[in-house]
Amino acid sequence: MKKKRIKTGIIAALSGIVALPGCDSASREQIDTEVPGRNLPPREQSGTNTPNADSLRLEERLKELSLTKYAGELAMGAMCYDVMAPVYIDYVCSYCGETVKEKYNDWDVYNMNRIEEVVKQIKNLDYDVVLDKTEFCPHCSKKSIEYPELFFKFRFSNNANYHIAKSNIVNEYQCLLAFLSNQDKYQGVYDEEYALHDNIMIIQKMTGLGKDLKIEK
Repeated sequence: MKKKRIKTGIIAALSGIVALPGCDSASREQIDTEVPGRNLPPREQSGTNTPNADSLRLEERLKELSLTKYAGELAMGAMCYDVMAPVYIDYVCSYCGETVKEKYNDWDVYNMNRIEEVVKQIKNLDYDVVLDKTEFCPHCSKKSIEYPELFFKFRFSNNANYHIAKSNIVNEYQCLLAFLSNQDKYQGVYDEEYALHDNIMIIQKMTGLGKDLKIEK
C-alpha cells in the first residue's frame, strides 16, 4: 500500500474552533484604510437574515440527515503513513505581499491551500462565501498571532449578514462542500470517507443552519 506522509506542527494547536457572530468592524475599517491597494475580504454587512428559498431547502435537508442513518459503505482510507518533522517555510500574504519568515510549517500552508481550493468549489456552486486569511499576516492583522485561524464567511443573499466560523480543518470544508453538492458523504484528507448524517454539527457550524435541531451525541 502506498505510504502517505503526516507532518506535524502547529496545525494541531489550531483545532480549537468556535463560531463567531461577527468581527471587530472598527479594527477592520482601520486595516482597510491603512494598507493601500490591499485586497481584503469584505466586511460583514448590515441587513436582514430573512430565510430565502435555498436556505429553507437546506434546512429541511439537514433535518432529514439528522433523523436518518447512512445506509452505504464508507472507505477506510490509507492506513500506513510516514511521520516526518515539520519544515518551516516562508509565507507570502496574498493581500499585502508581505513575507512572514518561517513561522508556519509546510503542512500548515498546504492545508490552507487545500481549503482555498474547496472554498473555490463552493463559490462555483453560486454560494456567497469568503475565506479571510488576515490573521496569518502580522502586517494585515496589526499584530503577531501565535495560533492564527481562518475566518469562513457564508450567506444566502446579498441583504443578509455573513455567518462567520473559524476553521483551519480541511475536512470541515469538505463536509460543507458535500452537503451543498447534495451528496451524503465526503472524503477526508487521507481518502477516508465520512457520512454527513454523523457530522451535522459541522454543517451547523459552517453555515448557521439547523440551530433548532436536537442532535444526539
